[in-house]
Amino acid sequence: MAPRSYCMRFFFWVSCSIGIFILLCAGTAFPEDSWERWQERAGPIPVVNQSPVQILFLQHVPDRADTLPQGHGCIRLNTALTNTLVSRESEHYDATIDTEMVRTSLQLSYGLLSGLELGLSVPAIHYYSGVMDGFIEDVENLFGDSRNIRENQDTNRFVCFVKKDDKTIISASENSIGMGDVVLKAKAKVWDEGKVIPALSIRSALKLPTGDKDQAFGSGEIDWGLGLLLQKDISKMSFYFNVDVTFPGDAFDDAGISLNEFYAYMIGLEYRFTPRFSVLAQMNHTITRPFEDTGLDLLDRRIHELLLGINYRVGEKVFIQAGGAEDIIDSCDATADITFFFNIGLTF
Repeated sequence: MAPRSYCMRFFFWVSCSIGIFILLCAGTAFPEDSWERWQERAGPIPVVNQSPVQILFLQHVPDRADTLPQGHGCIRLNTALTNTLVSRESEHYDATIDTEMVRTSLQLSYGLLSGLELGLSVPAIHYYSGVMDGFIEDVENLFGDSRNIRENQDTNRFVCFVKKDDKTIISASENSIGMGDVVLKAKAKVWDEGKVIPALSIRSALKLPTGDKDQAFGSGEIDWGLGLLLQKDISKMSFYFNVDVTFPGDAFDDAGISLNEFYAYMIGLEYRFTPRFSVLAQMNHTITRPFEDTGLDLLDRRIHELLLGINYRVGEKVFIQAGGAEDIIDSCDATADITFFFNIGLTF
C-alpha cells in the first residue's frame, strides 16, 4: 500500500459509513435551523484552490455545519481572479504554467428538508495571459526578494502545460473560455450545537465530467467525495472546521498515471462586528494530492493557503464578499501565487 496514513483512511471510511446512514435518515430527526441565525453568519469563504491543476478535480467548497432551513435557499456567484507562475522539470515530468485565470462559479443551495440541504455548482473558466505579473513582482520586492522565476519571466505571457515523458497530459489555450465540471452536493445535520459541543454535519459531493479535458476545464472523469463539518459560536465569533476526502476518477490512465484519493481540511474564523458586517480568516490545507512521486511540487506537494475576506449583507436578502488568498509556508511552487475573489449572493 502507498505510504498514506492508515489512521486517516480508517477515520474517513468509518465517518463516511456513518454519514451515509445519517444522510438516508435526514429530515426527521433534527429541529429546524433559525433562518435569522443562518443569515447573520457568513460562513467560511467559499473559495477552493484555484491552481489550474487542482481545479480539474473535485474540491469541497468550505462550508458551515448549519443547514439551510427547510424551504429556504441561497444563490451565489463566486468570481476568482488567479495568477499562477510555476516551472519545473523532473526525470519523467515537465511543467510550466504561466497564466492568469478567471473562474466564476454559480452555486445554488436549498433546504429540502429539516436538516438536509442539497446543492449544485456550475463553474466557467477563462484562461488568458494576464495583467498582474508586474504588480506581483513589485509587491514581492517590497516585502523581500522576489522569486527567481519572477525576475526572469516574460511579463504577461501565456504558457500552460504538464507533460509526462513528452506526452502532454494537461494543457490550456490562451483566451479560451468554457464550462467546468458541474458538482452535485448534499449536506445533512448530525446534531445541533450545544453549550459545549459544536454543531456537526456530514456532506457528500459528485463531480460530473462536463468540462473540456483538452482545454483544462475538467478532468474528463467522475470524482466523488465525503466530509465532516463542525461549527461553534462563541459570542460574536464563529469557528468552522471541515475535513474532506476526494476519490478522483482515472483521468490519466492513457499516460500510465494512477491517481490517489486526496485529503484536505479547512479552519476558519468569523467575527461579526454587526449582524450585517463580518470579517473572515481561514486556512485551507490540501494535505495530500491526487498525484504522487512525480518529482514536481506542482503535482505532489501539499498546499497551504491563507484566505482573508469581508462579508456585508445588503438589505435582507443580498450579501457581498471580497478578499484574497495567498499561498503560504512551503507552497510557492505547488499552487497559484495569489487569488482575489468577489462573491455576491441572494437568499430566499
